[in-house]
Amino acid sequence: MTQRPVDNETESQPPDEQRINQDLTDLEKVIAERDSLFERLARATADYQNSRRRIEQDLEQRAQYANSALIKSLLPVIDNFERALAVDPGRADPGSILKGLQLVHDQLMTVLKSQNVEIIAPEPGTPFDPAHHQALMQESSDRYTEPTVTKLLQPGYTLHGRTLRPASVAVSKAG
Repeated sequence: MTQRPVDNETESQPPDEQRINQDLTDLEKVIAERDSLFERLARATADYQNSRRRIEQDLEQRAQYANSALIKSLLPVIDNFERALAVDPGRADPGSILKGLQLVHDQLMTVLKSQNVEIIAPEPGTPFDPAHHQALMQESSDRYTEPTVTKLLQPGYTLHGRTLRPASVAVSKAG
C-alpha cells in the first residue's frame, strides 16, 4: 500500500478521520465519474435514436420514389399515345394508325427492356416450366410425351430474372 502525501490540515486530524475524509473524496470522484458516464450514455442513446429515425425516413423515401426512373422513361411513350389519340380518325387511314400504334408499342418495349424487364414468350415445343409458364388449358397431342407448350395465349414478363407474370400457355397432354 502506498502512502499518500499528507498536508498540514490532515496532520492535525486523527487517522480515522483522515481515512473517512479520503473515502469521501474517493466517493465524490466515483459519483462524478458515474454522472459523466450517465451523460455520455444518454447522448449516445439519443444519437442512436436520431440515426435510426433518419435511416427509417431515408428508406421510406427510397421506397416512395423507387419507381421514379421507370416513370420518367415512360413519359415519352405516354406523350406518343396522346399524340396518336389526338389524330382525327376521319382523316387518318387505318394502316397509318396501326403503324403508329406499333411504333408506340415498340417504344414501350424498349423502355421496359432498359429497365431489365424481359418477355416470356415460349414457342410451341418448349418444355413446360411452371416457374415461367401458367397452363390455362390442355390440348391432346401425339407429338409430345412430356408437358410441352403447344400455344402461347399471353406473354409473361420477368424483372431481373424474377417472374412478374407467367406466360399463359396451352400445354400438351398424351392423346
